[in-house]
Amino acid sequence: MIKNLTPRLPEIGKIKSGTLGEEAISSKGKKFRLPKKLNHFVITTTERDDEGNLRLDTDLMEILKKSGNAIVDADGNLTGIPIRLLYNNIETNFFTRYACYVNGKCACSGDGETAHTRDGRDVKCPCEKLDPLYAGKDKCKATGRLICIVEGSPVVGACHILRSTSINTVKSILGSLAFIQTAASGMLAFLPLHLILKPKTVTIPTTGQLTTVYVSSIVYRGSIEQLRQHALSMARDKAEYLLEMDNVEASAKELLEKLEESEQEQKDINEEFYPDAVDISIKPPAEPSAEPSAEPPVKPVDTSTEKPSKIDSETSPEPETVAMITKDQKRKIVSLKKEAKITNPETWQKLLDPFGVKTANNLTEQQAGEFIEVLKIPF
Repeated sequence: MIKNLTPRLPEIGKIKSGTLGEEAISSKGKKFRLPKKLNHFVITTTERDDEGNLRLDTDLMEILKKSGNAIVDADGNLTGIPIRLLYNNIETNFFTRYACYVNGKCACSGDGETAHTRDGRDVKCPCEKLDPLYAGKDKCKATGRLICIVEGSPVVGACHILRSTSINTVKSILGSLAFIQTAASGMLAFLPLHLILKPKTVTIPTTGQLTTVYVSSIVYRGSIEQLRQHALSMARDKAEYLLEMDNVEASAKELLEKLEESEQEQKDINEEFYPDAVDISIKPPAEPSAEPSAEPPVKPVDTSTEKPSKIDSETSPEPETVAMITKDQKRKIVSLKKEAKITNPETWQKLLDPFGVKTANNLTEQQAGEFIEVLKIPF
């Protein structure tokens, strides 16, 4: 087996309650498509047409409509899909986080207490006002990612995924899964459930006006007693399976924690859920290096929103507004140092002396660029 290779979740399709609508042009002249909300579900494949749209899985949707097990509205659209979850653990079935996507990349994600930014910082989560790094664009949203098997799908060994940035949907699915799990004595895996989409009247916080939104939830179509009997029957028939679930879920959770969204996934999420954040300029602050230093590094520009303490303000000078060496430059310098086989500290220091620093960590961004050109010269 190949070592250090993270398996990817086999995704055969997506469940969506929205799609990309009309094309618009941003303030900087870039084209993007506005999101369009639906009052029903559509199921897609992972393939795209010539215009970049995900292809509808019309065959599977027809199978569901004819099965009698799905919920279909008067217009023939799916508002309830029969599903099975893979795990008993709620978090593993429905992964949630706060996330901000900018320029087709996940710029920051957190768990409600601590967030990790793209430039490598750990910040408070959720922040009252988004970090100045994102030019004041308040694009952080609660996101949810539901992994399930669509009952009736002719394929075994892959799953469908529902993504949502609706706080109402996130709360609703978490609440319904907790209720079902309690009623089923801790079980969720492979119970016959339904993913449903229902209208809900909510109040717009900024205006106080009422509006209708469509919220996804998960239900068991039957009584609590029927649910308990179903869970007990599965437990008796699959005792050996249940004993293995803890190990299976532990492995699955570890995989999900390591799982990274592909560039295409990040781009798709940005376009669908953060359409007006496609052209925000991000200028990451300098990051400290792990390179050991004989002297403390020059303090980079502080971009945090926290005010300095009284002691700091009285004893520390104001930081200079100079861009320090970037992470990519540090990597390039380390690579060139290895290529040149420079192992003597005195030789290395002589190369740094013209720049007036003791370590490469103290270089400015401009100096680092010049230093890289020096290292490219054959020794």
